[in-house]
Amino acid sequence: MSGTGFLPSDLPRRLCADPELRTFGPAWISFTLAVREGEAWRITFSGEEISAQPDDGSADPPDFRVELTADDWSALLDKHPLPRTQHVLAFVAPRGSGAVTGNAEAFAQHLHLVRRVIELARDAAAAAPAAVPPEPVDVIGRYVRVDTSAWGTCDVFYESSGSGPPVILLATAGADSSQYRGLLTDQRLTATNRLIAVDLPWHGKSLPPYGRTGSAYQLTSDSYTEFIARFVERLALPEKPVLVGASMAGAVVVEMAARYPRSIRGAVGCQAGPRVANRHTPWLRNPRVNQTTHVPEWTFGLMSPESPRADRDWVWWGYSQGGFGVYERDIVYYSTSWDIDNVRSLFGPHTPPVVLLSGVYDYTVPPSATRELAEAIPGARFREMPELGHFPHAENPSVFAGYLTWALEQIASANSQAGAPADAPG
Repeated sequence: MSGTGFLPSDLPRRLCADPELRTFGPAWISFTLAVREGEAWRITFSGEEISAQPDDGSADPPDFRVELTADDWSALLDKHPLPRTQHVLAFVAPRGSGAVTGNAEAFAQHLHLVRRVIELARDAAAAAPAAVPPEPVDVIGRYVRVDTSAWGTCDVFYESSGSGPPVILLATAGADSSQYRGLLTDQRLTATNRLIAVDLPWHGKSLPPYGRTGSAYQLTSDSYTEFIARFVERLALPEKPVLVGASMAGAVVVEMAARYPRSIRGAVGCQAGPRVANRHTPWLRNPRVNQTTHVPEWTFGLMSPESPRADRDWVWWGYSQGGFGVYERDIVYYSTSWDIDNVRSLFGPHTPPVVLLSGVYDYTVPPSATRELAEAIPGARFREMPELGHFPHAENPSVFAGYLTWALEQIASANSQAGAPADAPG
């Protein structure tokens, strides 16, 4: 980092030359990035104009101020930040000692600008590896009708590729099957598995169920697990599937292993702990906060900065397309319905094998939380993924494919040792 302060002296040039900031504009906002009791920089967006200069406090107060310690700024601005130090949200309350003062709503509205300014100060473009486009593989999309007691009649969309034992892929909160493009086109997986990625109702290509409005969506442990069980039943697969999911889907696959143990062959959960905190905020459904920028920014920093930028951008893009309030309703499930204590007593001799994986860059569900969850499930296996973050299947699918292969092998081995038949769901 050039310059004598905590931000590089050529930051104004970097900001003005950045095409991504231009795509976010025009904007009218002024914010200060500051060292606690020390140096500060004022970043100002005035229409198409962008400026950055030292802030001595003599001008009018900014719309908001982000204040961290010198050590926190050093960690955040490192070109290769250590796990769970890659985004400003990891350093401010409730996770860190940093503070956002002034207009908190303006901070939520412009989080995408704050993130990009910090990336440019870090010179992140020089650090991120390039993505390698996967070879094309036939992916088939279909609709299937699923009847549930909670939601009624649902026509849901799913994609599939490959052949072999079925593996059902469940997307993260507010997302859809497009997250799994990298896995659905990975010939290492499709050569030996039939991959099936499904959109929940209200998500992706699955419209709201018949007679339900877009605003009617609610997600609970009961409705979530019932839908998955009915979807598995409706597919009439030749053998029981393994369920794979991350984040809220990483939690629900554990719930499925507890609630519907005879319907699945095993579960692979990523980025799930015994419970989750601090993911639900009022900004996720505030009409004055643009959900097409705030929701993807709320999630973008959870990924590893070492993952290919193109893949991370696809995750951002996917989150900019969801229906209003759908992500927030999913987070309500993840933050309130999901708790290992609600299903702990259901684990027993019929529980299928559970494998839990943890991307170490995730500052919402660190490896210690996933390990704690694994310890609460009899026979569960746990493994860290040092290269990955909260969206391992989407932010770097080629790397995650290796971990998923290992997890599927663990499940196959456990079932073989237990003498579990691979019969149709019961």
